[in-house]
Amino acid sequence: MGTFKFDFTFDKPSVTYIEDFTEEVTEGSAGPSVLSSDGNNLCPFPVPTVKEIIKDINSFSYGTGTGKLLSDLFECGALAISNLVDKTQFDKREERYKEVINGYRKDEQKRLTEIFAKIYALLSSVVYDDGVFADYLGDIYMQCNVSNKNAGQFFTPYHISKFCAKAAMDEATVKHRQAADEILTLNDCCCGSGGMMIAGLDVLAHDYHFNYARNCFIDCADIDIRCVHMAYLQLSLAGVPAVIKHQNSLSRELWSVWYTPALIMQYTRFHRYISFT
Repeated sequence: MGTFKFDFTFDKPSVTYIEDFTEEVTEGSAGPSVLSSDGNNLCPFPVPTVKEIIKDINSFSYGTGTGKLLSDLFECGALAISNLVDKTQFDKREERYKEVINGYRKDEQKRLTEIFAKIYALLSSVVYDDGVFADYLGDIYMQCNVSNKNAGQFFTPYHISKFCAKAAMDEATVKHRQAADEILTLNDCCCGSGGMMIAGLDVLAHDYHFNYARNCFIDCADIDIRCVHMAYLQLSLAGVPAVIKHQNSLSRELWSVWYTPALIMQYTRFHRYISFT
């Protein structure tokens, strides 16, 4: 069985699927081409499963602790993606990345990047025609039993999130925004891992064939920085313009703001929706 490799280098973060694990991958090598023989945009690589990723995490976390490992894994991934596109926060986030990653030995750093490569592949698979939306990081987080139960941190099961998304979507509004090339906004002031927003994208994409990469903007926040990193990863790799804030939604105290690549690449189209409070 092959494996995924993720390069955390800040100037060229990349993920590569390697058919033969012993094969060397040169820096800057191109990923596999999209399979489109039947006219569909199909996922060009084998998609890792949540079960497989959890197994890797459990086998690695014995010396670190599952909670710390997950926090560091999600944070390093979020920092790498942010620093690829958000140059205004590059220096501060690069220093934070070095601070986290240097707490691991070289062999541990390699394991960390291998696990994140699988997470990257799983989350980015949703953009393909045969991709399946789900709250993958929320599932990993809850199944690893690291949620803050004292704070009542229990993520909504995905099928419930999708039911809520279906109930909240007004068909006439969605179709009008798409036809008029207007922007539909989604908001979650206590987003957790971003599962409710992912469910919204699922409904938009599959029920309405809505081009959320162009016609949707997401604004969400959470008080837990781990949740911010998870939501940022899931929304970034789903390809939606979004702002994720590390914020107390009641007091409005704001600690950091994370912009997805799709937002920065279309900043002139979405800048009027961005708020810092």
